[in-house]
Amino acid sequence: MTKAIYLLYILLLLCIPAIPAERPRVGIVLSGGGAKGTAHIGALKVIEETGIPIDVIVGTSMGSIIGGLYAIGYTPEQLDSIFLAQDWPTLLGDKMRPTSTNLQDREKNAQYVLSIPFFEKPQDLISGGLIKGRNIGKMLWQLTEGYHDSIDFRNMPIPFACVSQDLVTGKEVVFKSGILPLAIRASMSIPGVFSPVALDGQLLIDGGIINNYPVDIARQMGADIIIGVDVQDPMKTADELQNNVLAQLGQIIDLQRKDRWVQNIQNSDIYIKVNVKDYHAASFTTEAIDSLIERGRQAALKQADSLQAIKQRIGCCDSISQRSIPPYFYRHRPGDIEAQHAQVLKTLIGEAPKNSINLGLRFDNEELAALLFNGQLLLGKKKNHNMALTLRLGKKVYGDVHYGLHLGRQWNFTTGYRYTYNDFNIYDKGDRLYGVNFNHHLGEIGFTKSWKFVRLQLGGSYQLYNYGSFLYRFHNEAATDIEKESYLKFGALYAVNTFNDQYFPTKGSELEMRYHYAIPLDQSKPFHTADIHWSAAFSFNSRFTLMPRVEGRYLTTENTVSEMNTLGGQERGKYFSQQIPFYGINHFEMTMRTLIIAGIEARQRIGGKHYISGVFNIAATSTDWKHFLKNSFGGNELFGYHIFGGAVKYDLRTFIGPIGLTIGFSDRAKVSGYIRAGFNF
Repeated sequence: MTKAIYLLYILLLLCIPAIPAERPRVGIVLSGGGAKGTAHIGALKVIEETGIPIDVIVGTSMGSIIGGLYAIGYTPEQLDSIFLAQDWPTLLGDKMRPTSTNLQDREKNAQYVLSIPFFEKPQDLISGGLIKGRNIGKMLWQLTEGYHDSIDFRNMPIPFACVSQDLVTGKEVVFKSGILPLAIRASMSIPGVFSPVALDGQLLIDGGIINNYPVDIARQMGADIIIGVDVQDPMKTADELQNNVLAQLGQIIDLQRKDRWVQNIQNSDIYIKVNVKDYHAASFTTEAIDSLIERGRQAALKQADSLQAIKQRIGCCDSISQRSIPPYFYRHRPGDIEAQHAQVLKTLIGEAPKNSINLGLRFDNEELAALLFNGQLLLGKKKNHNMALTLRLGKKVYGDVHYGLHLGRQWNFTTGYRYTYNDFNIYDKGDRLYGVNFNHHLGEIGFTKSWKFVRLQLGGSYQLYNYGSFLYRFHNEAATDIEKESYLKFGALYAVNTFNDQYFPTKGSELEMRYHYAIPLDQSKPFHTADIHWSAAFSFNSRFTLMPRVEGRYLTTENTVSEMNTLGGQERGKYFSQQIPFYGINHFEMTMRTLIIAGIEARQRIGGKHYISGVFNIAATSTDWKHFLKNSFGGNELFGYHIFGGAVKYDLRTFIGPIGLTIGFSDRAKVSGYIRAGFNF
């Protein structure tokens, strides 16, 4: 009987289904390294393609950005697109994004190669870091939409942690919960570069200072198998360190964390070491990021056999199940501050700087070098008073002081004074006729209203041009000795600009209309001026763009130098505010009372930053708008004429502005060349 019971017991045990052993948990560790960390994206692509499930992800600095975004559902392909699409010089600074400013501010900011924002106290400029991190904070906020509340990071689609360090105690701070974008921002706060994050009595800096390859943190989170990606530079030799202060400082930091770094490498099951030679933490160009992502992929492919072995050890399926996609895919939008997260955003982004110092510089073979200095101050308790001081140095020199009062609803009251000294040549058919220098005094007052794409301006001005003694011939009349010209002018400006780029647009258009009624103060008759300018950009693919334009100007008098219609060059308003660009004539020429120019530019982008263009334009001018066509194409230059012209251009986009060479030709002037570098001002 006992044997029968024992046999029955064995049979029952055999009928109970076997409980499968829990598979090993896989952790991914991503090191810090600034721009070099973009290589993590390429490595993640290979790991995903291998079919290895990821149960934990831990990162430091750039590794925390990529790891955190991957943990909430972004795919390596999406991360690739996001990182390659960014305007990194703007993103890594505090200068306001063009998309978040109104048209008037956007046009002003397009002049400067460097803008340094600061607060009321000058010492705030260097408090904590050169960069407050406003733009990178905004990007992190937008990319992590849906994760703006305090949560347990272990409950995210992939459990996540990132490393920071408390500057007060020196202790390591590991974020396993909290507000995701704030944790990532703390982990990437490079001392001296980005301001630290003040949180709960701590002052948090980049985790790479204490633990730049945090394998031990992934083990603590339950990872049985570690796949690590390391983008750090190897230790430098004595020859590499000698006479290189920055390298010496970096080596000091590396030595402090060396023992822990070596232990973490030894504690990795698969150690993917990326070759980052020739790149550094600030290599944020499109070409560098693209190359680093590929290097990350190649480094992971070298470990393909080891990755397959891990997959076999885990015994997982051939493909990874679809991960949840984050609720919002970042597409470079400005975004509105959410009231319920105002305090978090204040910590993440900080207050907007109230003041700024701006610098512009440029070079061309007509004016040689030019510098622009500008200071912007917001005053008053409500910061509704604005003072702007500007100084331009070069062949054309001016000093400018302007005051603005914000009235609400985008309306501003403005007043200002500008003194200009200008020295230039007037040409005719490519030959120099006159050399002119004069002093110009301008006082103005008015009202402006500026939206995101629209600007409206109403007001009046007093203008005095002092030539000393200038002998000039007005077309059909005898030569006149002009000493000075002065006017009272009243008018309006309406402008719309939807271009997606100030210098190399691929879509959008621009329309500007201006009218003035001028009262000469030398007993001459009052006269009217009217201007219009329209241009647009049409792209047929990501590289080829057509840009048509039409513009013209009409005035009801001819006896004026300062208000006469002018054309020439490729920069609007370079010598006189009414100067209209015309490819094929360098410098500028004076024309008749009615002037119309039409043209088209075909531009091809080569690579990421090189542009080749062909331009054709035609100008027609006449003494009488009623018989404009007859006079312009009639063959009698006493009443009007027309000009055909064009150019071949090469431009290179750089952080200091476009660098370009233009070869122009026309039926009225000799073939000419124009070299320029820098933004227009």
